[in-house]
Amino acid sequence: MDYKTGIIAKMGVDLSIIIPAYNEEWRLPPTLLDMIDYFDGRDLDYEIIVVDDGSTDRTAEVVKRLEKIRKQVCLIQLPQNRGKGHAVRTGVLNSHGKYVLFADADGSTPIKDIERLEAQFVEETKIVIGSRALPSEDTFVTRRWDRTLLERIFNFCVNLFILPVIADTQCGFKMFTAECAHFLFERQQAERWSFDIEILFIARKAGLKIAEVSINWNDVPGSKVNLFLDAMGMFRDIFAFKHRHTYVSPEIFEEFTAEFSK
Repeated sequence: MDYKTGIIAKMGVDLSIIIPAYNEEWRLPPTLLDMIDYFDGRDLDYEIIVVDDGSTDRTAEVVKRLEKIRKQVCLIQLPQNRGKGHAVRTGVLNSHGKYVLFADADGSTPIKDIERLEAQFVEETKIVIGSRALPSEDTFVTRRWDRTLLERIFNFCVNLFILPVIADTQCGFKMFTAECAHFLFERQQAERWSFDIEILFIARKAGLKIAEVSINWNDVPGSKVNLFLDAMGMFRDIFAFKHRHTYVSPEIFEEFTAEFSK
C-alpha cells in the first residue's frame, strides 16, 4: 500500500497515536523514537499522546524531555494509577486525529504494521484490530507458550459468551475512525485489562464493522499483566458488559456521528 495516497488525508491532525504507560521509563523511549522516525517519513500530520498512568518511576520525565523538542509529542499525566483502560480512554478523548491508533509502550508490534491496519479501512469499516492469533505466512509472532495457551483459553470463553468470531480481543494494536473512537470510549467504563472487550462489545451492539488483521508481535520482558488474577477480573467484567450496554444500537451511533461531524 502506498501510504502517501492511503486512507489518511493530510488535513489538520491526520492520526493520533495513544500510548498508555505505567512505569515505562526504560521500554517507552525506543518505542517513541521508532514512531517519530517512521511517521516523519510520511506525508501526514500526527500526534503521539502518552498517558502516564500514575507512574512512580521517571516515565513522565522521559516524555517531557521529548515533548520539549518534538511538537507531535504530548504528555497527559494522571495523578494515580487507574489502569490501562482508563489511560487509553483519557488519551482517546483528548485526541484530535481523523484516525486513532492505540499501541503498547513496549513496542511489541513494529509501528510500520499500521499499514496492515490502514489497508483494511474499506466498505464502511470503522475499526481494525491487530491479531496475534490469525494464521499468516507474512507475519511473525514470538510469545511465551504459557501466555499463548492461557490467552487462547480466555479468548475462547470471550467468543462463547460475548464476542463470537474475533480471534484476538486483547492485542494492544487497534485503530479507529475518529467518530467511532469517541463514541466507544465515551461509553467505556472498564478501567483495566477488560476494556478491549468492552469497546468491541459496544461496537458490535452499534452495528460497526470490525476488521481483524494479522500483525507481527514480539514479547518484550516487563509485562504488568498477572495472567491468573487479571483473567479472573476480566471474566467477571464480561458478564457485566451485557447488562451495562443494553441501550446501545446502530441508531444511537448514527445520532452521535451526526452530532460529532458538526
